[in-house]
Amino acid sequence: MQNPFSRYPGRFIVIGKDADAYVALYGATGRSPASLARKFVRHDNEIFMTAADDTVSKEKNPELFEYPALRVLENGLVIANGTQIGHIASIENRDAKKQLSYALSEEAYEPDEFHTPRITGLMVETGQGIDAALHIARLAPDGIDRSSWNISLESGKGFFISTYRGEDARPAPSFSGDPISVPLAYGSAHNAAQSIFDSFTPPAGEPDYRVGVIAAYLSPGKEPEIAIVNRIRN
Repeated sequence: MQNPFSRYPGRFIVIGKDADAYVALYGATGRSPASLARKFVRHDNEIFMTAADDTVSKEKNPELFEYPALRVLENGLVIANGTQIGHIASIENRDAKKQLSYALSEEAYEPDEFHTPRITGLMVETGQGIDAALHIARLAPDGIDRSSWNISLESGKGFFISTYRGEDARPAPSFSGDPISVPLAYGSAHNAAQSIFDSFTPPAGEPDYRVGVIAAYLSPGKEPEIAIVNRIRN
């Protein structure tokens, strides 16, 4: 994956299609000790961002650090960077954008010093195929900007959103504008997760902000192929 941002995108989501497989990717980077002391763990059809030690428990808002990140449902999947995923316990076989917009109509950015956006992706099996959408809730000059986008699922292409713009700055500037087109040509969930994780390898002598990457590949009539790469592997 050609990383559209440099160094520190925070959390990011990509929705798209790789050959014949429908793809959802989720990745996390962190700078604080609590952010870095986490890893992805799979339980059945869900993947959780979890604490790797007791560092997170000492934070003021530990719920911002631990949450379900990906949930595979009977007719699709949802992927998110926080507790807003709880608003989507089930999905209907219809327009993904409308469902996200309705479910997250009162969602706000995170209550932290950076006003971190909440980002969410949805893929739904309909009678006509797969429908997909992305959503962001972020700070705006007049309050909260809740934007959602229909995602065109063309082979070899994905669409990327993130919480931050990628600059290693404080405060971290929020993602702005529309989803960014990125190529998808990995061939498998394992290759995608590992390649994207490796793409965030820091320059020599620079801090490593990587936390982990999830890749879910969905093919009609087959079990989802899911891969996880964590910096903390134990």
